Amino acid sequence: MRGWMLSAAATVVLAACGQAEPTAPEPAQSSTPAATETAEPEAVAPPNKIEGFTHAPGEDLFGYYFPTRPVQVGNYRLDNIHIGGAMEFAAWERGERTATYAPVMLEFSDVTSPIATNELGQEFHQRSIRVLPSAYRLGEGDFRFVGSHPDIGDVWIDGMIDLAQLKSERDQGGLPQDEASPLLTTATQIGPEAFRNLSFVWFGGD
Repeated sequence: MRGWMLSAAATVVLAACGQAEPTAPEPAQSSTPAATETAEPEAVAPPNKIEGFTHAPGEDLFGYYFPTRPVQVGNYRLDNIHIGGAMEFAAWERGERTATYAPVMLEFSDVTSPIATNELGQEFHQRSIRVLPSAYRLGEGDFRFVGSHPDIGDVWIDGMIDLAQLKSERDQGGLPQDEASPLLTTATQIGPEAFRNLSFVWFGGD
């Protein structure tokens, strides 16, 4: 993934005796993690700084990108990354902006807030927040985002969207979330927590 330096614990050379201190073994990774397994924070380095708002005209990325594993920082659970359509991008980039919506944004639920039920019988937390961008750059599969929120802190993402897979799923009319394969992979910082490898599946909306 371009723009990233992955931090890892290196073997420390002991100058006094010339011996190396062994590092702890890496935990075994399951090839098919359980759906309820929570994504664990990992050390990652911040991306190269981006400024402004740019996207590739003509690329249709519209939809909701759901994490394949629960991602939570404090009381806030990441529900999805939303990417808007051409009209939303055009309006935002010519300065027509609101405090509640952007063509690229993250949506979180406060898991300590009361639960309600919508007209479809789906339960949801009554309090949610959105992290809008202070900068983004999308194009040819690149996905980069910088934003912040008072309740969470700074957020940044450096990722890649598999455009061929996105087109294939869109042509099929979308797949059920439990049948879709990840097509967005990212390294992400949410407030104090960093996640080296998050993946997301796509949903085109109702």
